[in-house]
Amino acid sequence: MPALQAGTFAYITNQGADNVTVLDTANNKKVAAIAVGHRPAGIAVSRADARAYVSNPESKEVSIIDTNKHTLIKNIPVGDGPVGIAVNNAGTLVFVADWYQHAIFILDTRSMEIIGTIPVGHSPAGIAVAPDDKHIYVSNRDDNNLMVIDVAARKVLSTIAVGKAPFGVTVSAKGDRLYVANVQSSDLSIIDTQNNSVIATIAVGSFPYASAEDSAHNRLYVTNQHDSTVSVIDLASGKNVRTIEVGEYPEGIDMHPTEPQIYVADWFDDKVSVIDTNTMTVIKEIGTDSGSRAFGKFFGPH
Repeated sequence: MPALQAGTFAYITNQGADNVTVLDTANNKKVAAIAVGHRPAGIAVSRADARAYVSNPESKEVSIIDTNKHTLIKNIPVGDGPVGIAVNNAGTLVFVADWYQHAIFILDTRSMEIIGTIPVGHSPAGIAVAPDDKHIYVSNRDDNNLMVIDVAARKVLSTIAVGKAPFGVTVSAKGDRLYVANVQSSDLSIIDTQNNSVIATIAVGSFPYASAEDSAHNRLYVTNQHDSTVSVIDLASGKNVRTIEVGEYPEGIDMHPTEPQIYVADWFDDKVSVIDTNTMTVIKEIGTDSGSRAFGKFFGPH
């Protein structure tokens, strides 16, 4: 396949279809469907090396996609149940949270091999990478905490108690805050990364899953699985300022890198909802494929 015209694309994992839908965000149209491993869930797109990394918990592997050609490069065996996945900003390392081995696997993007593991808590879920690539942040669902990990030393620096069953983790653009969605306590923990402490706990909808920062408006958008909504939090006041109805069982969420838009993967409706962050309203729904989850950072070029 020839290289596609440059642009911003959304890569949406479809757990029921064993593929990734590629959306051209210039016109919000599907341009490709890429077969990956079995029951894909997590996604991490690297602009540094034009690749997308997909976690496939059922086939116990990570799929690597060429985002220039929208083709599968390779499937790599990883652990017993890879779910959360993130790539550093340099595009050199991918971090994979293994649900059953209670560890973070480190994938070297050049050799496309696993080069190490870091033991963490029980059922690690979400992962976020600090803007300077020095730390990663991992939520441990069954321990109700978040761990701060030194990447170079490959060791846990701090363990922070949060709400019940933490899942999605988002780091602010400045790197000074972490946002942790606590599924079973239906709230959000805000952590100050300077002293690794919880500075606020904010009630949201039922079973929050993940979040995305809108730094232009100083807001955070949180998907609520059981409400089929997105909560909008004003970060200056710490208050919910809007609840937006989206598709059924929303999970993955990400902020468009250049446009005032938030994209939400609606797992049970097989679509993506597009929210205008200026008006805080849904402006578009795009059909994808069966079981769209898109857990992670899913925007990238080409």
